[in-house]
This record gives sequence, structure tokens and C-alpha cells, in this order.
Amino acid sequence: MKLKKKLFNYLETITKWSIEESSINLTLPLHIKLRYELWYATIANQKVIFAKGEESDIRNYYKTVTILEELSNLPVVLIFEHLKAQDRERLIKRHIAFVVQEQYIYMPFALMQIDTQKIAQSLKKLKELTPLADALLLGYLIEAITSNLMISEIAKISNQGIREVSNALALLEQYGFVRVEKKGRKKMVYFEYSEEILDYFISKQRTPIKATFFTNSPIEKKIYSSFSALALHSTLIDNQIKTIAISAKEKKLLDGLEQCFEEDATYQVEIWDRDPSLFATQQSIHPLYLFRLFRESDDERIEYALDEIRDRRIIKDRD
Repeated sequence: MKLKKKLFNYLETITKWSIEESSINLTLPLHIKLRYELWYATIANQKVIFAKGEESDIRNYYKTVTILEELSNLPVVLIFEHLKAQDRERLIKRHIAFVVQEQYIYMPFALMQIDTQKIAQSLKKLKELTPLADALLLGYLIEAITSNLMISEIAKISNQGIREVSNALALLEQYGFVRVEKKGRKKMVYFEYSEEILDYFISKQRTPIKATFFTNSPIEKKIYSSFSALALHSTLIDNQIKTIAISAKEKKLLDGLEQCFEEDATYQVEIWDRDPSLFATQQSIHPLYLFRLFRESDDERIEYALDEIRDRRIIKDRD
């Protein structure tokens, strides 16, 4: 009951809505009775069901929400005390309402989405991350780059110049993702891990693809991308033309590729704003990029393949 009161107070404070408890009689399946606390309330004249459950997999909540909505004909709002950024995005993609206590409100039936952690912050307008800053963020997320390194060490890992890496880290520091501290003559870099970094990398950054074209020219060095990469990292069957990612800086290579119509093509080429081979794996872009490339997709095959990749825990939990 303490959690319910805390939740209602939180919602009233943020939304300025009046919330009144109500009651409803439903015949519930046994697994919902055992695993969920249900609270009924009226929010700004809209009756809703709040559901606080204990599930090991976020996907188990989807069916519960469907069952409750069919039984009650009311919107269902899931309640969490903590929720990983990637799970939050999965719920939003399916338009499933939820509240993360003291952090986030998503109620599509009320046209509301608020990141309440940021309400009290005076946010200054930040520059968009450069391709290199974005790539360094990926390197940290997959632990190719660790905290407590010198700038020169990060430059060596990323095969970039020290000045370019310094500029990229300065931008990441503005976002609060890293701290750069001078120790003697050295500059040390400390990443400030939070799930916001993963959320930002997948959901807020632009695609690295600048343009695409078809070619029937041979390509020796291949870094697979998009659907072809997704097939390499999951059980998805790829019967399409292979997609290859090439850096925009590879002008000599790109100029040597003859463009053609799709029906005559051997490859589809994506021109990237960065080196797609940086942190590549299995001859493909890193699978974490795939969540960004396909974040707007509603193809069930793609969603299943992404779930397979997610379940392999390519991003480890951190304290």
C-alpha cells in the first residue's frame, strides 16, 4: 500500500491530475492473481488499471496487458520501480503504458510521455554527437574501451588521432557521459555509466548511413550491415541482396564501384559517416548498431531477431 500511495503522489505532482481510487470486479487468471498487484483508479476522469508484477522477462508483460485490457476494456498501466532503458523502448514501441517510479511516465492513451528525471535540470542545448564521439560511446558500451584510460590509449584503440579523440571526448563530457581529469601530465578518461548512455546510443542518435546504392562490382573487403548483419547475428534467413557498409572516406573504393539497378545488383552499398569496421564482429557491423538501424521497424521477423541478439546479453549489466 505504501508503494501505491507513493505512486499516486508522484503522478499527481508531475501531471497535476486528480487521482481517485475506484473498484472493479474481474475474474482473473491464476497467474495474474499470483504475480500481480492490481490497483484501480480514475485519473482525470479516465478509469485505468495499474499493474505491478514480478516477471523475469519483459515480454511476459505483453500478454498480461492484453488479457487485462480485454477483461476490463480499460487502459492498463504497468508499474516498475526500476526498468532497463532497452525494456522501456520495447514497451514504448508496442504502445504499452507504464510508469517507472520517480523516473518516467508513458501513457499513450493520455498523450503523455515524460522523462521526469530531467524535469528539474536546466538543460543547455548540446551539439549532436559527432560520428567519432558516437563510435567511442559504442566502444565503451561493448567494453572495447574501458574507464580509467589515457586519451592516447583510447586514440590507439580507436585508430584515431589524439586531437580528434580529445574533441570527441570533450563533447561526450558535455553530455555527462565521461569525465576527463588531468593527473600530472596525463589526461585520464572516466566514463559515467548509466542506462541513459545505452538509451541515447540506440534511440536518440541518427543513423550513420548517409546514402545507399546498388552495385554489381566485386568488393573484396566486406563489412555486412542492416539485414545481412542481422542474419549473421541471429537465426533470421537472409535471401536478399547482401548489404555492405563502406566509410564515406573510402572515396577511391566508392568511386570504383559501378552503380546499377537492383535487379542486376550483387550488393547494396551503405555509405557510412564513420568507419563501420571499427568494433566490427563476425565480418559485420557491431550488432548494437542494428537496434538503431531497425528501431522504427514493425516487421515481426526483425523484432524476433533483435530479441535473440538482446537475449545474448551483448551489453553486460554494470553496477
